[in-house]
Amino acid sequence: MKSVVRADVDTAAADAGVPANAPEYSKDSAANSPVSCGVYFKGFGEDKASVDIARFEQVVNELLERAWVQTQPRTERKGDGVIGVAEVWLSQRGWKMSVEYRIPPEEGVITVKAYDVACLKKHNVLK
Repeated sequence: MKSVVRADVDTAAADAGVPANAPEYSKDSAANSPVSCGVYFKGFGEDKASVDIARFEQVVNELLERAWVQTQPRTERKGDGVIGVAEVWLSQRGWKMSVEYRIPPEEGVITVKAYDVACLKKHNVLK
């Protein structure tokens, strides 16, 4: 299932036009650790391809099209009338996922963290 989640995250971000995953987030973690229970993505905006709230919404919509289900209302923090942080929680087949947008750095960043709930319970991270 982890490979399916990785494919969902990577293709949703690519289809939304988010720059490629930062190299340190695309590596697989050491087996048999709580970190190995997850899939991680971090796309930093660039001068030629900024990341904004619209791209965040596209990523979420792409994931919803891939049968992820939103489990909580979207949260936001605004500054000077501009959304500076937004987050949505999704779930599917025993996995939970946080999709987050932040305006700093200047070009924006979208972070996705997906976790296998059973794996985290096995490592006593969740009860």
